[in-house]
Amino acid sequence: MEWSRAVERREELVLFPTKLDEAIPAEHPVRLLDSILQRIDWSPWEARYKFTKGMPPIPPRVLAGVVLFGMLKRIRASRVLEEALKVRIDFRWLAEGRTFDHSTICKFRQSNSEPLKDLFVQIGTIARELGLMTLQELGFDGTRIRASNRRSGTRSRSELEEVKKQLEMQFEEHMKACDDAQAKEDQAIDAIRKVDKNKKSIQEKIGKIDAALAVLDAIKGEGKQVPDRLPITDPESRLVKNKEGGFAPNHNPTITVDTGSGLIVDCDVIAGIDEQNHMMEAVERVRNHFELNSEDSIDVLADGLMATGENISQCIEKNIQFFSPAGKENLTQREDLSQPLSEEVIGKLPLRGSAPKKGEVDTRTFDKAAFHYDAENNVYWCPQGKKLEQYSESKNGSKGAPRYGYRAEKAACAACALKNRCFKDSRNQYGRRIESGEHERAIQAHKAKMQQQESKKKYKRRAPSTERPFATIKHVIGARAFLTRGLVKVRDEWRWLSCACNLSRLMHMLRTSGGSP
Repeated sequence: MEWSRAVERREELVLFPTKLDEAIPAEHPVRLLDSILQRIDWSPWEARYKFTKGMPPIPPRVLAGVVLFGMLKRIRASRVLEEALKVRIDFRWLAEGRTFDHSTICKFRQSNSEPLKDLFVQIGTIARELGLMTLQELGFDGTRIRASNRRSGTRSRSELEEVKKQLEMQFEEHMKACDDAQAKEDQAIDAIRKVDKNKKSIQEKIGKIDAALAVLDAIKGEGKQVPDRLPITDPESRLVKNKEGGFAPNHNPTITVDTGSGLIVDCDVIAGIDEQNHMMEAVERVRNHFELNSEDSIDVLADGLMATGENISQCIEKNIQFFSPAGKENLTQREDLSQPLSEEVIGKLPLRGSAPKKGEVDTRTFDKAAFHYDAENNVYWCPQGKKLEQYSESKNGSKGAPRYGYRAEKAACAACALKNRCFKDSRNQYGRRIESGEHERAIQAHKAKMQQQESKKKYKRRAPSTERPFATIKHVIGARAFLTRGLVKVRDEWRWLSCACNLSRLMHMLRTSGGSP
């Protein structure tokens, strides 16, 4: 028995066919990707190049293709892309035999924010022209992806100020040591270099702390809730709960998806975790980018976090049909609102306050949701069929949003058998009172709409359409943490990832439908 012999010696074995094109099979996905990229108008990218000096530049179509194809192959790091251009045939074919280093790749994808936005829209436009995307129904959602900041690298404001004070003291000591070393120049050149290096390191640390303190001041100036702790390396990220469990510095990317095709039609990374305040902006960007008529109705599906009164009212104003989770069935609904609810239903009404511990008396009272709002007459109806009429109007907070007060008649509440379960007032000065905001009518109408079976059926399409792109980006592309830092760079990275996700989805639809780009 003997060892297997090599077919040919290394020095004689021919690795590639005569033509590079012959090495790539006709059905290889890189060919389909290249044909899609050929349809893109690259003039916004090309306009940024200057041809008057230096070596001829690499075409942006080639650089962008390498970056996007790399993501589809779970290669995101610039140095690994540089290696792939040398050793992988599919990358060499896409780049048409060109090679370029990691710094060229890194600089390219971080310095083309505006053209990248145009590329994102063009990919969606191609899908729309091919009849694969209708933009009649959109899904909006957000996720969390880890920031490029270690889990323990967070500080509170007091800790930041204390560390800064200590660093400033160290800086003064190093400056004094530098002056002493300079006085003994003949024998202390190495000491001077060491002190200068330490001085630079301390200055960089102080700069990071100043940047973090500036972010905290900016958050406070905007009237937002100031976080208890802030990441130091990437202060524009936030310490929040991970999707996988635990807490760590994260960014909050959002997407708006065309539910019919599964393509992302808008993407963003928000500063903070208030994604409910960004849904309407995302929908308006979709209308602007794809030139949709504002008079045409559009359906938007989003989770319960987005079902704020302001969002619901804006959807009505902007001809948007909004769908969110139906929530619990409205137990207060009945044909004649002036009739009391049954004892069985009253026992199921929502209560406010914490549930009593074992052995304690239940002192909770009826929640506002136990009262039925009659939008037509602008009154609330209590479980016993008594009216609560509006008696006041006030302004709430710095934004001046109106608040409306409703109350029942004192005599009616005094004689009510449920008064101890409804409100606490030993002197019985007033009846039960309720406050509501300016969007109450819209909220109640929305809740009633979502109780309909057709609305529930439509909302079920949200999860599959919005969760699939997140799964593609995190699992297929492997982007569970950002490589860049700072909101501007992170937004660009998220847009690159969204473009790659869309290309993956578009290529799949073209292969299965037998169409061509």
